[in-house]
Amino acid sequence: MTSTSSHRKQGLWQGIQWAMEPGAPGGGTSRARLVWRTLKASLWHGKALRRWMTVVQELHARGIIRDLPGEYLRAVRPYVHRRTGFDERVVQLIDHADWLETAFKPAAFEQLASGKPLVLAELVAPRGYDFMRLQLQQASVQSPEGELLLTLSLQRSADVQHRPQPVDAGVLAFSRFRVDGVACLVIGGVRGQRNQVMRVSTMEVSQALQGWKPAVLMVRVAQELARFWGLHLVGLDPAAHRLHGLSYQLNKRYRDAGLRIYSSYDALWDHFEAKPGPPGWMIVPLNSDEKLAATALSPEKRERQTRRADYWIRTRNLLRVQLRLLLQRPGLEARLSRVTESVDRDSAAAVLGGEDFQNSEDLVPSRVLQTGPGTLV
Repeated sequence: MTSTSSHRKQGLWQGIQWAMEPGAPGGGTSRARLVWRTLKASLWHGKALRRWMTVVQELHARGIIRDLPGEYLRAVRPYVHRRTGFDERVVQLIDHADWLETAFKPAAFEQLASGKPLVLAELVAPRGYDFMRLQLQQASVQSPEGELLLTLSLQRSADVQHRPQPVDAGVLAFSRFRVDGVACLVIGGVRGQRNQVMRVSTMEVSQALQGWKPAVLMVRVAQELARFWGLHLVGLDPAAHRLHGLSYQLNKRYRDAGLRIYSSYDALWDHFEAKPGPPGWMIVPLNSDEKLAATALSPEKRERQTRRADYWIRTRNLLRVQLRLLLQRPGLEARLSRVTESVDRDSAAAVLGGEDFQNSEDLVPSRVLQTGPGTLV
């Protein structure tokens, strides 16, 4: 009797029931559409969905995930890359889940799995703020852009604001999975502040970051993470964003949002000289050469460039110390047992541009970044 009940709990009809519950987070889609997607996935992609159900049941039993229905529905909610099918999405999620346990040291992994943020660097906070931190945390289950968040988080001092709460001035959403068989850190979204009430001053943040825009700093930190883990770095091609799908283009609000996102991401990838990669993805280099030409600039500009360069060097040094304490490098051969396959470094480099992870460094410290790209949504 117990065995039969357990078997039913793992069935795909249970997933449809979860999608029908009033509190089911849709991740930007209506409950009716979520139910329809779950039904369609269960009927035509049952093998993949059963595999994912087994994985989330196992992770839940081990206490690694807490929201079993929410995690299961990740596989059927629309992903930010609109050309991602159900089978491919399941492979991505399992790939990420398997890698996650190999990428963090035990104490750090336990903290991350418990829902607490993992601090990568304590930065000098603006006046009137208690802290400014670069940190990693789990994304909410309805996030369409990635399973992990890299955030620039600030909190005002209690002397300035009653009951202050942390505010994210910049967020980069990412996952780790294989793109065309190559292990990648995949950036699905980069954004600024969304809360219209709890906000921090853009001027204060810019001054505290010595002129760096949060979105640009987030990508530089992502380069460090990819370099540490020995991964290639790719970002979403804005033309492949799900808001450019036909069903969204029929709505003016979605259409306008899609245009803003396209403009922002296009400027960001152009700043980093990202190149087109596999369909829907841009290859972001691990090295950033800001084309320093200080001798041709005025003394004032050279001084500003130097301050920016020094700020990044200090931040990078803080990061590298903390990364060694919190993260670990998985072996060259993938130690995954479900759906991923081993890819040697030479073949991976041939596909995505031949990055040298061991000797990869910024060729020239960043000294010219007065402004970042266009405003990110």
